[in-house]
Amino acid sequence: MRIDYAAIGPEIALAAGLSLVLMVDLALRGRSRVLAGWLSFATLVVAAALLVPNHGRLPVQTLGHMFVLDGFAFVFKALMLGSAAIVVLLSIHPMRAHRYEGEYYFLMLCAVLGTVLMPSSRDLLMLFVALELVSVPGFVLAGIRKRNARSNEAAVKFFLFGVLSAGIFVYGISLIYGFAGTTDLARIAQTSRVAGAEPLLLVGVLFIVGAFGFKVSAVPFHFWAPDTYEGSPTPLAAFLSVSSKAAGFVGLMLLLLVGVPNLAGLWGPVVGGLAIATMTVGNVLALRQRHLVRLLAYSSIGQAGYMLIPLALIRPYSTDPMAGSNAGLVRGLAMYLLVYAVMNLGAFAVVIGLSKQYPTLLIRDIAGLSRRAPFHAAALAGFMLSLGGIPPLAGWAAKFFVFLAAMGVGSTMAVVLAAVMVVNSVISLYYYVGVARAMYLQVPEEVGAVRFPPLITAVVAICIIGTLVLGVFPEPFASFARSAGITIFQS
Repeated sequence: MRIDYAAIGPEIALAAGLSLVLMVDLALRGRSRVLAGWLSFATLVVAAALLVPNHGRLPVQTLGHMFVLDGFAFVFKALMLGSAAIVVLLSIHPMRAHRYEGEYYFLMLCAVLGTVLMPSSRDLLMLFVALELVSVPGFVLAGIRKRNARSNEAAVKFFLFGVLSAGIFVYGISLIYGFAGTTDLARIAQTSRVAGAEPLLLVGVLFIVGAFGFKVSAVPFHFWAPDTYEGSPTPLAAFLSVSSKAAGFVGLMLLLLVGVPNLAGLWGPVVGGLAIATMTVGNVLALRQRHLVRLLAYSSIGQAGYMLIPLALIRPYSTDPMAGSNAGLVRGLAMYLLVYAVMNLGAFAVVIGLSKQYPTLLIRDIAGLSRRAPFHAAALAGFMLSLGGIPPLAGWAAKFFVFLAAMGVGSTMAVVLAAVMVVNSVISLYYYVGVARAMYLQVPEEVGAVRFPPLITAVVAICIIGTLVLGVFPEPFASFARSAGITIFQS
């Protein structure tokens, strides 16, 4: 079997980089351990540099068709590497005072390797390996502050739900293998077209959908998220809310759109029900939150509901006639994930900057922040309003592309899902605007400036610029996302 090393170049770079971080950290002492963070960032830059030259020779298959680098994989690998680079930059200042700095970056790069491997996986076993490579380091990172009771609770809950989802995933694989005699997604699709809606296949698919539901924190698999986000190091919460969630959606798309696309009429309503429950529960429970990170956790759950809408509306197809609307739905989801990454990482960047001065991170702590840190308050207000879908910020463009794709389908379920999304977007404005109201209208308990590390300020600036650019000029980025929608149906 011939291996295309250029195609797997980013994965090789990440594997080499995480090994180097682990070895270099053994020789570092004191403040010099911050070099582990910068070495991790350099690893991600090298991985991205090795990805770019592959764009001109897509698609590429290697490792016996288990690994495919096409337009779909390229788009999401770029998203994973970019968001991971931001998370590493956000980690450098908070991790500087901790003894476990090197271990943190080693485990973070392991999880990033899983997220980058996911978009190229075309086999259920490789999907499982990628999913666990994302999850297992997260279990350890959530509890890395061993003397912190909330961190221990976060790790235990994350671990228990994660192990359960892994068992469900493996059982689903066994059922599908028993039906199709293979774990290759393309061959499963061929077998399912001939056999149709076999109960064994459907049950296996539903088990794996449940496992990915845990990863994207979809209701009813969301219970771990608020406590894990609150108890974990805040940079890890940012990673879980963006990169880990995006990896879950990518795996879900590959299973449903490459493995069993002809059964969309059966799994589509199930995903639609999950979408309605997820966006409604996430937004309604967020209304009661007074802790910033928990609010962002429930916001993340609600946003996952919006992202499930395009998947729920995929229609069965055998030849080209449906490919246009299906590709538009995938483009809408890819665009939403891109926009969500920028605005959510920006919001977490401000929260991380506040965490040293305000360890409790309650909403009342940011009262009057507009007078003590004007730029950061304006940026956080922008990110919150963008998450709520207020134009001309990027969030409106993400919701618009999903809404447009849903209306293009024109079915009754599409109309219902679009209507529920609009209603939930209105509900979400209450708590998003509530954060801005606290910063601009409430009287602060303290007087004096809030100081943010320069690196975090730089990340906030990059994210707010990205939020504005994506909102005002979304079309170039939508064109980039379009290749994901076109090529996934050619896998």
